[in-house]
Amino acid sequence: MTPIDLGSYKSIYLQTAKEYINSMFLNCDKLSNNLSDKEAINQVHISSHSLKSQSQVMGFTDIANICLNIEEMSNDALKGTVQLNTQIISGIKKSLKELEEMLKQAKYPEGHSA
Repeated sequence: MTPIDLGSYKSIYLQTAKEYINSMFLNCDKLSNNLSDKEAINQVHISSHSLKSQSQVMGFTDIANICLNIEEMSNDALKGTVQLNTQIISGIKKSLKELEEMLKQAKYPEGHSA
C-alpha cells in the first residue's frame, strides 16, 4: 500500500482550520453576550472537535492539543459540570489567537514570508 502524501491536503486543511477558528470566535462572542447559549457552546464543541481530529491526521499535535482543551471545556459546559464565565471565554479566545499564529507557521515555514 502506497503511503498518502498529506502535503497535498495541507491547503484544504489550512482553509478548513481557518473556518473552524472563525466559527469558534463568532460563537465565543455570542457566549460573551449570553453565557448559557447552548447552541453557541455546542458549535464551539463541534468546531474544536473537528479541528482537533483533522490536526491529528495532519500531524499538527500542538494544534490538536489546544483544540482538545477547548473541546473538553465546551463538553463540560454542555454537561453542566462547568459554569462558563467571562474569564473562561477570554481564555478560549486567547487560545484561538494562538492557534491562528500556529497555523501561519504551518503555512509559512521559518525563513519564508507570505
